[in-house]
Amino acid sequence: MKRPYFAYGSNLELHDWRAYCRRHGFHADGLQPLHPAVAPDHTLAFTRYSQKRGGGVLDILPRRGAAVPGMLFSVCDATLAALDHKEGAPRAYERVPITVLDEDGAEIEAFTYRVRPQDRLPFVAPHADYQAVCASGRAAFGIDARILEDAAAGRPAGDIHTAFVYGTLMRGERGDHHWAHEAAPPDPRPARVAGLLKDCGPYPGMVRPLPQEASPEAHVRGELLAFADITSVLDAFDGYEDFAGYGALGNVYRRVPVTAREEAASRPDAAITAWAYILLDHDRFPIIAGGCWRSHRRGG
Repeated sequence: MKRPYFAYGSNLELHDWRAYCRRHGFHADGLQPLHPAVAPDHTLAFTRYSQKRGGGVLDILPRRGAAVPGMLFSVCDATLAALDHKEGAPRAYERVPITVLDEDGAEIEAFTYRVRPQDRLPFVAPHADYQAVCASGRAAFGIDARILEDAAAGRPAGDIHTAFVYGTLMRGERGDHHWAHEAAPPDPRPARVAGLLKDCGPYPGMVRPLPQEASPEAHVRGELLAFADITSVLDAFDGYEDFAGYGALGNVYRRVPVTAREEAASRPDAAITAWAYILLDHDRFPIIAGGCWRSHRRGG
């Protein structure tokens, strides 16, 4: 049987993985890369000292509003034993279930490894060699290494401070009270995200991935809201959008990281990672041509 495994650290470096398997008599071929994935509402941190690595080693921790990019692998049962051995499970790390998102925002139930909670330290600086192994693995799969650099410096890692809104949460709409009354409310910036917009009557819904009948150039137009601390805002947004959490039953929307492109003249096409809400049950709703809810309402 094969299982999906989410890797975020040294196991992304397949040369390191194969060398370990050779030294310990394991077969390395049962670890097969599938596609990039992200662990939402999680962060990376160096929380455990490893004598073998000569410094801190990576851990994945819950953190509201952060996201950890990594890679999803297929793992056979024989290779699972090798992974457990390499991670020192269950003595050092423990194997745990985790919900990750693919590039289209679809949920995948997988497993990963985390440091046992009773063994965690606030911060243990990594050895340069171990950090280089993790960075090499990320580079091999084209995964941004900035989250690793932040974690290695003891800084918050993977925080996404911006939300992309495209309907009733935009400025001047009926839901803007969820953010407009903040002590320092953000100045909304026009932006677009690749996707399709559906007309749900009193509100719209963004659809990703694009259906086959949609133009590959389809975009949803809305606003970017940048916050110094987005965590409390996400509580309000999640409730407003009927999102009860990853893996929860009955969600109407799902919060996912997206790449937004600014449309302001001062920063044309600047790419920003933002949280956005995608509509899950959307087949019965008509498409909003042009992807702009405000223009669609005025035209109606």
